Amino acid sequence: WVVDTLMALAAGLLGGADLDALQRPRFYADHLVHHGCTRNEYFEYKVAADFGQKEGCLFVDLGCRGPLTHSPCNRILWNRQSSKTRAGVPCFGCTEPDFPTFDFFTTKKHMGIPEELPLGMPRARYIALAGVAKSACPSRLKRKQIEGRG
Repeated sequence: WVVDTLMALAAGLLGGADLDALQRPRFYADHLVHHGCTRNEYFEYKVAADFGQKEGCLFVDLGCRGPLTHSPCNRILWNRQSSKTRAGVPCFGCTEPDFPTFDFFTTKKHMGIPEELPLGMPRARYIALAGVAKSACPSRLKRKQIEGRG
């Protein structure tokens, strides 16, 4: 991404409209790590993962900053095949100005609701949707799909 950005700058391809409010190239900053995450269905139903598992949402309990971080990590994969969240590790938000937050592997909560919510999500709406989502969660998401995980 650094090389792509430097090449675009050298070629004169990055003007004011091509940068976000923090002067990051929009072709990277217009996406959230959450976009393209293979765990989105678990996120929608608030099914938590345990560390290192291939199943479950890392935001619920493990401090994943994917819904808060502007970066295409799950759209432009490492070696065209993987990303941190696909490997079972929460996003740390390394492309955001407040990095590092030092809250790695912990979702800070107040009365069971994450203190920091996904971008654009008002607290009242999150609380209402989380309650509905948990009650509507399909049984296939509640049980572990991968053999040997309980």
